[in-house]
Amino acid sequence: MEEQVARPQTTNPESSPAARFGYELRRLRMEVRMTQSQLGRKLGYTGAAMGAIERGLRLPQQRELVEQCDEALGVNGTLIQVWEQCRMDGNQRWFYPWLEVEQQAVTLRAWQPTLVLGLLQTEDYARAVFRGEPGSTNDQIDKSVAARLERQTLLEGENPPMLWAVLDEGVLQRPVGGPTVMRGQLAHLLDLAERPRITIQIVPVTAACTAGLGGGFFLAQLRDGREVAYLESAGRGQVVAQTKEVRGIQARYEAVRASALPREGSLKMIKEGMERWTA
Repeated sequence: MEEQVARPQTTNPESSPAARFGYELRRLRMEVRMTQSQLGRKLGYTGAAMGAIERGLRLPQQRELVEQCDEALGVNGTLIQVWEQCRMDGNQRWFYPWLEVEQQAVTLRAWQPTLVLGLLQTEDYARAVFRGEPGSTNDQIDKSVAARLERQTLLEGENPPMLWAVLDEGVLQRPVGGPTVMRGQLAHLLDLAERPRITIQIVPVTAACTAGLGGGFFLAQLRDGREVAYLESAGRGQVVAQTKEVRGIQARYEAVRASALPREGSLKMIKEGMERWTA
């Protein structure tokens, strides 16, 4: 049975970027007196899938879907503008170009010497990280956490990119959020490592390699074969696309990974770290 067009709005648009987009999508849909099922059929989705977006459970990651919604509702770009703003609200604006790169990636390689990679963080761990930012308000922290969790949907679906994540052993020992948060985070890493398209390796603190001590970075191989890098720095980051610079970062990544434990040894170290946080 089709839902009633006049069903009242219950989503709080201020709770997260995904909730704001869902609120606006529902408002625009109701203005043209179209049901979720009717809109879904136009786009090749179920009404339930559209309902999940409207309830703020997820922010669409593909611009193409938003453009199709905008066209189906006949709102002349309004929904696209809302989506672009929502995508930027929970992240620093300088990070937005890298989010666009991630959406086109078939392979992601990452090195992180200080914290668990953002794509692999639990909600509690991410909240502890953002809480440590000087001057952060509760509202800013909530938006940043929501944006990070939404970004992680990149690793879900039928064909997510391959992720090769290399972490320093010190990441397992740093008490971000306290023992309970760390125990949950390391358990989450073990769960993620079971996915066929995610590989997690640990560089032991005894390794002599210094190639990655200057900071974390990402490498993305795009669908068209191009390679793009992202360099972290204090307070912001930089997207690098010049071939010579990207090759230099690739060489640094390979040097770091050469010092990492094999997959099984890395998972053993993560398990041991989790047990220490349990004790």
